[in-house]
Amino acid sequence: MKTQDLDKTLNISPWKPDAGLVPHLTIETNLTCNFRCRNCYNYNRNYVKTLDQIKREVDLGLKLRKADTITLIGGEPTLHTELPEIVKYISQKGIITQILTNGSKFLSDNEDIQLKELKKNGLVRILLHIDDGQKEYLDPIKSIHKFLRKTEKLNILTTVSWTIYRNQHIRIHDLLKEFSVYSNFDGLLCVLEKSVDLAIKPGYSNIDWPLLLKEYDNLKQSMNLQPSVYLPSSTDDESITWLVYMYYINCETQKTFSLSPSLTRTYQKLYLRVKKRELFGIPPMRRFFGLTLVITGIIECAIKLRRISELRELLKNSKQGELIRYQYLAIQDGPEYNSEKKRVSICYHCPDATVRNGQICPVCLADRISPLPGKDPPPDTPDDLAESVFEHLRQ
Repeated sequence: MKTQDLDKTLNISPWKPDAGLVPHLTIETNLTCNFRCRNCYNYNRNYVKTLDQIKREVDLGLKLRKADTITLIGGEPTLHTELPEIVKYISQKGIITQILTNGSKFLSDNEDIQLKELKKNGLVRILLHIDDGQKEYLDPIKSIHKFLRKTEKLNILTTVSWTIYRNQHIRIHDLLKEFSVYSNFDGLLCVLEKSVDLAIKPGYSNIDWPLLLKEYDNLKQSMNLQPSVYLPSSTDDESITWLVYMYYINCETQKTFSLSPSLTRTYQKLYLRVKKRELFGIPPMRRFFGLTLVITGIIECAIKLRRISELRELLKNSKQGELIRYQYLAIQDGPEYNSEKKRVSICYHCPDATVRNGQICPVCLADRISPLPGKDPPPDTPDDLAESVFEHLRQ
């Protein structure tokens, strides 16, 4: 998707954090997993890291990036026997700690013992990866509801991570409407299905795969949602790899009120100037909800008077604001061969990168360009892939 496909009145600009100021980092605890998701990019399914190894990677990652948020990933991180200690080690550093999980261990635990222990040790948010590409869940939507009820009782923020597959009847707006009733549901992370092994080679065509443009058009028409910021690719500022929406939603009427790119850009610059870091984890929109809703509404309506009607619709039948939620939506595309630049294009400075063999590395390409012991990379991996990726990440 190109910026020319966006609404011309948006006045949107790319988010391009400096390599040392990327505010997010992922840490792989283990590559073992009890699920087999469709198009998983993980080749090495047998590797488990020690607690000391993970601590070293956390420390190295925080030296290379001024991250305010770390997401623990796998494989399936809940399979690591020392996960509570890992969470505690990160949270004691003042870092927002998250885990990306398929939720199976939590859903089978009627007493919520592990959930309670993780929260006690500093866990802030869970990214729940359940979707139609997992045969283990007969009813993914029902399973997500069950999980959200669990985490709502424990007051744990929960983002749903959902892959958009080809020919899928469930749309993003269906998911947002389905889960917005939960006070702890704070967003949706959507990844477009893409075969990494095909996409990183010359001649790749995205015709048969989900398109970012289609999702953008659908959200605009179905929910009046417009993106607040976008992340460009490593090769072209006009190519979009992430669309990020930040918005308020009335969970009863499903009316929305998006944060404009202008206000988002201003807030990002102010946060960077005051905090000396990029914004990522928990914005004040949630922490000081009532105040920020009022201030945001006044500023947005002052910028564009026509937004008064949008704000009025949001507030209507909201029980004095009780039914209004602040949420985010991120839609991510994967790496892709750029035929013009004759190199693989990745997300700009890769906010989802992990630590592999002493370097920052895109997690979706890690097994191909920086494999861990026990599994060789695919033999048809492009020869110059590692060099171009690490050069972009300033490694």
